[in-house]
Amino acid sequence: MVSFLRAAVLTAGLLPIVSALPAAAAQREPFEMVKGWEVERTVGDTSPNPCLISKTYKDKEDHNLVNGIVFSLEGSNVALAFVYQGWEWDKGDAVKASLLAGKKVLRKQASWNADAQVLAAGFPNSIVPDLLATETLYLKFEDGDADFDITGFPQAYESLRRCDATPGKAAAPSAAAPVAPGISAATAAKAPPAPAATPATSPVVPPQARIQAYILGVMLQQVVKECEVSTSGKQRSALDTKIDGMKTEMAALDSTVREQVAKRPEPHCPPAQDEPKFQATLADFLANSPEDFSALMEKRGAEEAAKAQAKTEAPKTEAPKTETPKP
Repeated sequence: MVSFLRAAVLTAGLLPIVSALPAAAAQREPFEMVKGWEVERTVGDTSPNPCLISKTYKDKEDHNLVNGIVFSLEGSNVALAFVYQGWEWDKGDAVKASLLAGKKVLRKQASWNADAQVLAAGFPNSIVPDLLATETLYLKFEDGDADFDITGFPQAYESLRRCDATPGKAAAPSAAAPVAPGISAATAAKAPPAPAATPATSPVVPPQARIQAYILGVMLQQVVKECEVSTSGKQRSALDTKIDGMKTEMAALDSTVREQVAKRPEPHCPPAQDEPKFQATLADFLANSPEDFSALMEKRGAEEAAKAQAKTEAPKTEAPKTETPKP
């Protein structure tokens, strides 16, 4: 069973999906779920390709680390991003890795834009038939490979095309301004037009560390509300105050964050043996800045992953053989 702390780290591991999606600060609405892929549409996007598809899963053969794939069409090109919880790229790095569909090389030594746990690149849409014909994509680096399960991509791709072809929701027409009593319609028509509304500026996406801290803070808040955990009134008040203080900067991502928290891995409530870990996590969240808390959680997650790997790689010791004395 996944421990409560591990569940928190896994939830944070889904965070790069938010940053990898085009127009991360824009509001997206669900179109449909197909074969494990989520199809979404960017609200207000009037381009020919306002939709994208994404898939996340935990690799049971790799310590349940989170993997993710994001795909969208951009005219005659496609945008492709891979997410792996075990990566630690420096933002802005140009990473070289070949892209393979099964055993077929689609692009040798492609250049990928790196950001923490994300690698993203653009390709011509001529690679789509090869993506439709395989269930696994590979990235081949100089020092190793990474594989990603894209099972269900053909059905998700068809849904993506339908989403792109579906007209977006039209804005509600503005009602005509009422004419004040005693003023004729002709006089009103000669009045100068109202000044055009200033276009809204796109919200700024907060730093990833603060988003991660917010995700974990919202999850702690849900645990306090839903589970039988020991907390004081002072702790609950401090937790609510800290979350409320971050809501403004997280407004563009709040719905996505809460959706991720709702889908967090079991157990939703910490079992009795994990109560000390919950208490430590809550205390750390309240005592540290979002950036420091996020770094602390990543450190603990890395330590747990290292311990799990050490257990699987530890050589088995065999009991010394005893020879049966010859008669």
